Amino acid sequence: MLRAVPIHGVIALLLVALTLCLLWISERFTLATDVTANQRHSLSPTTLALLQSVERPVSVTAILGPDAQQRQGVQELIARFQSANPNITLTFINPETQPAQARALNAAPGGELILQSGDREQRLQTLSERSLAGSLRQLMREGERDIAFITGHQERSPLRTTNDDWQLIAERLATIGLVSREISLVSDPYLPDDIDLLVIADPKLPYFPGEIASINDYLNRGGNLLWLSELATEKQTGPGLDLLNDTLGVEFLPGTVIDTASQKLAAGSPDFVLLDRFPQHSITQSLSSPILLPQAKAIAVTPLAGQTELALLQTPESSWTETSAVSGTIQFDANTLEVAGPLLVGITIERDLGDRTQRFAIIGDADFAASQFVGNGANQSFTEALVLWLTGDAAEMEFVFAKAPDAELTLSNRSIIVLTITCLAIIPALLVAIGVIVRWRRRA
Repeated sequence: MLRAVPIHGVIALLLVALTLCLLWISERFTLATDVTANQRHSLSPTTLALLQSVERPVSVTAILGPDAQQRQGVQELIARFQSANPNITLTFINPETQPAQARALNAAPGGELILQSGDREQRLQTLSERSLAGSLRQLMREGERDIAFITGHQERSPLRTTNDDWQLIAERLATIGLVSREISLVSDPYLPDDIDLLVIADPKLPYFPGEIASINDYLNRGGNLLWLSELATEKQTGPGLDLLNDTLGVEFLPGTVIDTASQKLAAGSPDFVLLDRFPQHSITQSLSSPILLPQAKAIAVTPLAGQTELALLQTPESSWTETSAVSGTIQFDANTLEVAGPLLVGITIERDLGDRTQRFAIIGDADFAASQFVGNGANQSFTEALVLWLTGDAAEMEFVFAKAPDAELTLSNRSIIVLTITCLAIIPALLVAIGVIVRWRRRA
């Protein structure tokens, strides 16, 4: 006669079987939900589309030390890429235990990631979805975008490391295949067609007639242009680009833009303009923070046949162009050349030339992307989106991610004072008082 199995034994066996089934399922299937702001732990739609287009095998070699936290971070990000494209492989090399292999790869001293596909190679020292996706895009496409900054007239440089130059943003753009360089129209008067974007970055000295002719010839052949200026058109010491003014139908107005609303936020800098509202434009549609424009110029636009002008940056009605010294008490004077807001400080122009679309951007400021100010607000994201739009890489604009609302903490002066007093005075005094009371009660 068979002995009946106790009911609790059957339940135990079922629980063990269920646990084993769940373990088996978890090894083969993954289900995750990203509830963070901006979906920061999920791949963006642009990254997923890029990975789906990658058909060649890509090997990622991580030259990293034994730090477990660093290796885990690399593994987690690469795993997300591998889940969308299994053609990506990851290999670790420890330069401490495998020095010969690290030397053979000529790895950077602090470690780096090396992406290889066929005979192409990309290296990066900072790992993020953006940098990794940018490197993959460079591996998959032929060539890079060539951005040429005109030099020789005290313009801003993408190579110099001073606060006023564009070296930091140039390095950032290089991670997505937008390579910046300098070009002199004196030694190289002919601007070739393979320049994807020509930059006139706030020249302080006049151009020679031959240089003006070179620029005009480049534009007539369909070249794209980014023109930045902080000098009024009629200023005698300015660049003298009258032909360019007439070609595009723009004019930089005299005076510095003043905005009373911005003065409340940029204390001590009456000529700093903060813009948190933008005209409808694909360049600014993803921005979630203000743009800071130090000492900007206003732009007057004359619509021309055959081209489309769109407002890019515009100040509110509380602004005007101050033509006198920006010091002491300043106010709008209607009886002068001063112009009341709203004012255009940035525009874009498009025109069809043959089978291609030619793009221009004119901005009355060059400091917004200078190394000193590019980290403020959305300046960096705006500059990246602007250059991507000008070079025709509209798809890559989706790689300009907005910061999560909790990525940084900004406190007002009043909040800082309250927190300082609370932490340095109130809390210590309260602890001392509690100690005195406890000691007194024990003696009582």
